[in-house]
Amino acid sequence: TRCATDFAEVPSILMEYFATDYRVISQFARHYETGQPLPESMVARLCESKKVCGAADTQLQIFYAVLDQIYHGKPQDRSTTEILKEMQEKFYGLPYIPNTAWQLRFSHLIGYGAKYYSYLMSRAVASMVWNQCFVQDPLNRDMGERYRREMLAHGGAKEPMLMVEGMLQRRPGIEDFVDALVSELNPNFETFLMDSES
Repeated sequence: TRCATDFAEVPSILMEYFATDYRVISQFARHYETGQPLPESMVARLCESKKVCGAADTQLQIFYAVLDQIYHGKPQDRSTTEILKEMQEKFYGLPYIPNTAWQLRFSHLIGYGAKYYSYLMSRAVASMVWNQCFVQDPLNRDMGERYRREMLAHGGAKEPMLMVEGMLQRRPGIEDFVDALVSELNPNFETFLMDSES
């Protein structure tokens, strides 16, 4: 189904929450010989390990999004590499490596055409939907029906923000989007400590 790029990744990112929630996984994930369910601590460690470099990944995505906006914004009197160097120094933690031009091979900067930010947008929306509607009970039938009705049923026929509003029952603001991205970065150190003690 075609839809606005801002919204395109929301369903798949939201499904990642379900696919890593032990309450969901325990419904089907079993050892192929013994039938034993996956140990909850194993799933928790796997989920927490994905957060280890989460802040660096988010910073990289912000850098890519900014670079994409600059490249597709007003005309520049300098090379794409000069722009890359300046934006990398301003928005990314690692320095530019002289005599490189990786942006020439990074096809997302062409294919998305000023829409690379949609990855961050979709992550934020999925986080808000999960935390508001499913975190307490990922198998909640009413929320599942609302998700189908408000977000999935329309394809590209409804404005994404209206679908998000219908799902969240409110219009999120910029702070909500930022908070949603930041909240995903908080590791649960107890998961690692608990496992190392056993």
